[in-house]
Amino acid sequence: MLDRRSLLQASAAAAALSLVGCRSTPAPRKRSQGRLRHAGIGVGGMGAADLEQIAAHPDVDIVALCDVDANHLQEAAKKHPKARLHRDWRELLAESDDIDSVHVTTPDHMHAPIMLAALARGLHCYGQKPLTRTVAEARAVAQAAREAGVATQMGIQNRSNLPYQQAKLAFETGFLGRVYEVHSWSDRPAGWWPQGVGRPEGSDPVPESLDWNLWLGVAPERPYKSGQYHPFAWRGWRDFGTGAQGDMACHLMDPALWFLDLGAPTRIRSDGPTPNSETYPLWSRVEYEFAATRHTTAGPLQVYWHDGGKQVPSDILAEFGAGEVTKNGCLFLGTQGALLADPYAGPSCFPADKHAKVLESLPQLKLKNHWAIWVDACLGRGEPNGDFEYAALLTETALLGNIALQLPHETLAWDGRRGRFRGSLEANRRLHTPWRADFEVPVRL
Repeated sequence: MLDRRSLLQASAAAAALSLVGCRSTPAPRKRSQGRLRHAGIGVGGMGAADLEQIAAHPDVDIVALCDVDANHLQEAAKKHPKARLHRDWRELLAESDDIDSVHVTTPDHMHAPIMLAALARGLHCYGQKPLTRTVAEARAVAQAAREAGVATQMGIQNRSNLPYQQAKLAFETGFLGRVYEVHSWSDRPAGWWPQGVGRPEGSDPVPESLDWNLWLGVAPERPYKSGQYHPFAWRGWRDFGTGAQGDMACHLMDPALWFLDLGAPTRIRSDGPTPNSETYPLWSRVEYEFAATRHTTAGPLQVYWHDGGKQVPSDILAEFGAGEVTKNGCLFLGTQGALLADPYAGPSCFPADKHAKVLESLPQLKLKNHWAIWVDACLGRGEPNGDFEYAALLTETALLGNIALQLPHETLAWDGRRGRFRGSLEANRRLHTPWRADFEVPVRL
């Protein structure tokens, strides 16, 4: 039973979501003139990759770099010696008069506070996936981007790559008929990071290169443990990351929302194991219901998410003659066939003998770099193809699945317009968790 404090927290979360979920009129698009002056916030790991891709654009100047790890910062500075260096993103943004754009490539828990502060300063923003760690944050970031009128893009580069573009063309041929079910799955965590474990005891000395307080940011304080959080294992910890679904659903559920023009889900249910209070479970299976669209059959559309090595059931694969499938994918089941969208290989159509000519007839594609698409949008030369409006919907869908994980075997009714669950205070209080006071930004959540 919820105590009075929990009831108040749940009500406050629902009220905040109702506020940030209200659509405002988008501001006119701001366009940078001449060259794009860019700052990287988070420049190690994927941040280094984002920096490299953005810097490769011929019209970009890297003017500032920021990372809580001095080793990451110094490695990035070797390639961009003219950029000024910061350990604290707040200091970088306080000196942003000569900055047009930023990328935010940090652990998930720091995406929202940094992006909200950057958007408040009118900066174009490239944010890594998932857009945020909580549903409330996703809605707040989407609204802030709408009001700022800047170019935004989430790091879902697979939608710009050849395999998904080919899958989209195959889908558009109509060979599937009407879609009645979709399955997305991932092998993660697959040893990439810990899940299903409790918090380690004790503490280790913090490396001299790492500012642990800045790394924790808005998250609750905890002792540093070597190899447990920084630089990558944070993904499985609920205070910092969003688990396998938060990491991979933004890639693997993207075709479902994108190809089928789906809105917010209406119902979510988890049939996986109950997670502990620290990390996400070793595997999960989440069922979503979506309202029908022009691409689907009349009834509610069922979309399933599987991770931890779980996949689409073998009897479904056998029905369409699909056999074995890849470790990460999105499978559309239609009244006349099936389509597998694989982010790392070309699409497959089933039954293969019936639909062999679908892929043979696809036109040649001239693709553009996902990061370059965003840079060009910042400069007024086109539109992004993964902006924060769409990114918030995709991220929210994945994060609603994470909430369902915490309440397994309970069907949750989601009101996308109001941004709250119907009849579940337990679920509503999980839409956001408080930020550590020292790192709050002036945005209501």
